[in-house]
Amino acid sequence: MTKAQNTPIIEALKKYINDRTIRFHMPGHKGGQITNNAVIDFLGSRVFEADVTNVPGMDDLHQTHGVIKEAQELAARTFGADATYFLINGSSCGLQALVMAACNPGDKILVPRNIHRSILSGIILSGAVPVFFMPEYDQDFAIPLGVTPTTIANSLAGHPDAKAVMLVNPTYHGITSDLSTIAEIVHRHNIPLLVDEAHGPHLYFHEDLPKSALDSGADATVHGTHKMLAAFTQASMLHVKGDRINRQRLEASLRLLQSTSTSYLLLASLDGARAQIAEQGRQLVDKTLDLARYLRGKIKEIPGFRVFGEEKIGQPGVWGLDLTKVTVSVRDLKVTGFWAEQWLREKHHIQVEMSNVFNLLLLLTFGNWRSDVDYMLKALNELSEHVRQNPKLMKRYSPLPAVNLLPVIPEPVLTPREAFWAQSVATPLQQSVGRVCAEVITCYPPGIPVICPGERITSEIVEYLSLMRAMGVHFQGCYDGSMENVLVVK
Repeated sequence: MTKAQNTPIIEALKKYINDRTIRFHMPGHKGGQITNNAVIDFLGSRVFEADVTNVPGMDDLHQTHGVIKEAQELAARTFGADATYFLINGSSCGLQALVMAACNPGDKILVPRNIHRSILSGIILSGAVPVFFMPEYDQDFAIPLGVTPTTIANSLAGHPDAKAVMLVNPTYHGITSDLSTIAEIVHRHNIPLLVDEAHGPHLYFHEDLPKSALDSGADATVHGTHKMLAAFTQASMLHVKGDRINRQRLEASLRLLQSTSTSYLLLASLDGARAQIAEQGRQLVDKTLDLARYLRGKIKEIPGFRVFGEEKIGQPGVWGLDLTKVTVSVRDLKVTGFWAEQWLREKHHIQVEMSNVFNLLLLLTFGNWRSDVDYMLKALNELSEHVRQNPKLMKRYSPLPAVNLLPVIPEPVLTPREAFWAQSVATPLQQSVGRVCAEVITCYPPGIPVICPGERITSEIVEYLSLMRAMGVHFQGCYDGSMENVLVVK
């Protein structure tokens, strides 16, 4: 077995199970030695045998010294980092920890408006003050793009006292920014560049993909290992390179945020996913890219569909594109992406990654096969034919507005932390114009804030939220998921 193939956590779990240890410790299922349990009947006992806790030989995620430490060091070498931290509370936990490590209360952090709401949570926890800047925007597909170096330079010129810059790269739709140039600009101010790379843990392993954040000069990045590699949901990694991040502060932040009841199922999945991508990374990504190119080419032949592709590279905010994220516009069919997603699920048992007003997002990994892609193409052909033969559908959705899915930045009145701790009251959405929002409201997925705590609600935001509600969008992060009421500062 080569060093890359080593899986220290998995091997320690195997030994603990094979020793037939009698368990007088948590968790209560005692390795699955119970009866009449629906989950054990469904999953089998093996998964319960591997669900252990911080017993001798299994190390401690909060004070690593053994197998977890070894697994993290292997991960750092695999992804080109100086240090790697395993996350069992998802990418959200890592992003929050980075904000807390970089910012004290009152410190400014520059963040794009298309951040995931977990970054806003880190801002609330740290007491930092967000300074928002807008990414570029594609009106045709109605999706946010990347950020230009000029935007970063201008933002830093206006806020030279900022303590860090956070970027989303790649975006949910696979679009990347010119990180190398941006890193040079940020580092001239002697502050760190932090990157939410949750959707890009595979970028490091193939030359036909955009460069990874660490290779482009970022100081720290968070990977959603479960999103694109073979880890369990909620299993992620945080990578650090260089000395601009206070490691002691970062580790202390992670100890605050991560559960003390560490899931070794999640840790083992990170261990295994790292070993797999280290050993077979280029081969696995090669297979995925072949599927993606095939799918993209065939979708373009179906009437009514368009695909966000490499022809977009070079326009402002599109430095590169991860082809494994396939954004399919249904705009020409004059139906919504929401309707198309539901139709695919109900008629063909296909579930896409997400939909919005105008698009479907299909996410490909090495877990997909040619048969999956062919079945999707068959379903899309049927969807196109179904819509064109049912003019009532087109008539129903034809008056769709040219809605900007990334609304403008509202006026900040309070910091997010001040608004979060302020007394609040529920107010009908239609009566909230002019009030200061006390909660984060996002359309999920992708979880980009429409409005943040501390910002003033405008008539345009109320109109936008009302439109999204009418289209059946799922709201997250807010008090009232039906969006009848919003929390405002009292």
